[in-house]
Amino acid sequence: MLRALGAAFALLTVFPVPLALGSRDFRRALAFFPLVGYALGALLALLALLPLPPGLQAALQVALLLGLTGFLHLDGLLDAADALLGYRSREERLRILKDPHLGPFAFGVGGLYLLLLWQALALAPEPLFLLLFPGFARFAPLPFLHLYPLLGPGMAAMVRGGAWGVALLLALPFPLLFPLPALSAFLAAFGVARLALSRLGGLNGDILGAAIALGELAALLTYALWKGLVG
Repeated sequence: MLRALGAAFALLTVFPVPLALGSRDFRRALAFFPLVGYALGALLALLALLPLPPGLQAALQVALLLGLTGFLHLDGLLDAADALLGYRSREERLRILKDPHLGPFAFGVGGLYLLLLWQALALAPEPLFLLLFPGFARFAPLPFLHLYPLLGPGMAAMVRGGAWGVALLLALPFPLLFPLPALSAFLAAFGVARLALSRLGGLNGDILGAAIALGELAALLTYALWKGLVG
């Protein structure tokens, strides 16, 4: 269990993991993806308790969330934006997905994503929400990772076959306490996965990262809108 948890942190964060890990550890790591999210969420919640201006606090939370994940999910979002959007053949989309250079869709989607993420965090969600939402966002794409074909070897192939049912149990507190944001996060992950299936023919690590990033954003925006309507 400890090795699998360490593998989950090694895959999803920049935290050093002083363990020798093998392919079995990475496959079993999938079950602990929500726990990685909770670790990130705990740091976001602690930051929210500091007496800082909302704008500065949100900027620091964005920096923490992106920095501690090594910008992995943002990178996936940018690559997926270039590959999935616009009118292109499947072959061209697959080529673009592997291209490290950024195109106009990546810049546009990335800019809007960062702006909306900052604004949603600036509305100061309650610490419990901040603790839980990153964990559920890291669960939301996992069912589609098992249902849909993969585009080839890589991070997604390494973790496929893990116990996503265990991940569901670990992620369950968020939908029980915040059902609408959880539904939004799941639908965002579903939308990314379905678009990738229809335009690329399958999923890979970039698509998984994009689904996590947009799942987090969808949950935050839904919470912010709900809070604005009822508050």
